[in-house]
Amino acid sequence: MAENQQLVSTRMGLRAYDTAIGFRNLDERSAVVAEFKKTHTIGMAAVLAGAIKGKDIIKDARKLKQIAAEVLKINHWAFEDVLLELAELEMIRGIEKQGGEIVLFHENVPLFYDKMYERLGIRWHDLNPDELEVQFLTILDKLAFTPLPEQQLFEVIGADARATQKLQAVGEGAALVQSYLLHNGHKIVTSPLHAFENPNQIVDLFENYPSDKIQEAFKEIRSSPGFPILMDSAQPIIKDMVRLGLVPAPTVVGADQRERAFAIMLYGLNPEYLTTKKQVLDRALALIACVRCGEVSGGVTSIKMPDKLLSALMDPGRNYTIRGHSSTPRQYAPLIRLGMIEPVKTMSDRWGAHLIPMPHNLEAVQLARTLLQRQGDALPERGNEREAATLLYTGNEYLAPLETVALSKRKLPGMSNNELAEAWNLLKVGEL
Repeated sequence: MAENQQLVSTRMGLRAYDTAIGFRNLDERSAVVAEFKKTHTIGMAAVLAGAIKGKDIIKDARKLKQIAAEVLKINHWAFEDVLLELAELEMIRGIEKQGGEIVLFHENVPLFYDKMYERLGIRWHDLNPDELEVQFLTILDKLAFTPLPEQQLFEVIGADARATQKLQAVGEGAALVQSYLLHNGHKIVTSPLHAFENPNQIVDLFENYPSDKIQEAFKEIRSSPGFPILMDSAQPIIKDMVRLGLVPAPTVVGADQRERAFAIMLYGLNPEYLTTKKQVLDRALALIACVRCGEVSGGVTSIKMPDKLLSALMDPGRNYTIRGHSSTPRQYAPLIRLGMIEPVKTMSDRWGAHLIPMPHNLEAVQLARTLLQRQGDALPERGNEREAATLLYTGNEYLAPLETVALSKRKLPGMSNNELAEAWNLLKVGEL
């Protein structure tokens, strides 16, 4: 395959992943969503592949189905179709069934994310997706590079008026596409993917706010990574930057039950983290959101930069484990739910926080440290591990940046943190 074809396939696999994340904001019962079934399935396959990468043997696929529904937002009715797509790509093998249901398989996901997305993109092409699906991913791919005038965008993809209306409705509902009417009467179409993947090319906010106020807002976020924004309070410029997708901002519900987004500027990163390694970045952003949420809504602490905590999590000499206390399952809830951290009993009969030392988890912790150490020109503050551990104090709910853009409201999850931790534990690397 020629190099340019490889790049196109990789980008289509990545855009299918973006579609699956965005479709979390839509009603899955909609007939319109059904028209995107092939793309949605490939996207969910990308999400699941990233979650099981490095697990080796999935010894209880029924538990994985529960995790997929609860955390990855993969409907249980779609779960087996997603696994079969991964099997078609030889990303899983050795499937065993009981009563017609997949109960065990071996994971074989490529080590490098770009290879994973390339295979998924090739599979998407081979499935011969409908014209509407092709147009949708083409729109996402073009808007990830630059905002475009509405007329130019839909002329390029060749969509008629009916298809244009449907594509806009789905894209806007999924928080993947947004349109803005400028003072001159022209419409501009953009996507949060552009801001996430091109953080140095920010879309124009200057239609609505004075330029000096916008500059102050960006400076504030840049000087305080993980800047907290109460989504129900004043701070209109920064809140609009989050709602419009101009800065990625995962959302966590704190111990005080208030919803906060945590804005992060992604300047200067290796471009891989903004595209093919987006799943590593997602884990780093979740860790930063939990750290910052604990800082503003998690008990008494004066520490501003929990570098000791993150350093300890990466330390094999500590078995990647932070010392125990009774609140660990509650404090680390979102990271437990993401399969990144598990609570472990210590000799003092308390719960320690153990980082599951998969390469992508270790890389995500290091990336979180890199991002958190940016405080303008100031050096990061450090504290001791005991103080730092008190920072991760949150509720169960965690929304990825694209979900925050849509400000979706979700019910509390049906599985408890302990149940999820036990489920992830059953998926550990090991022999049968």
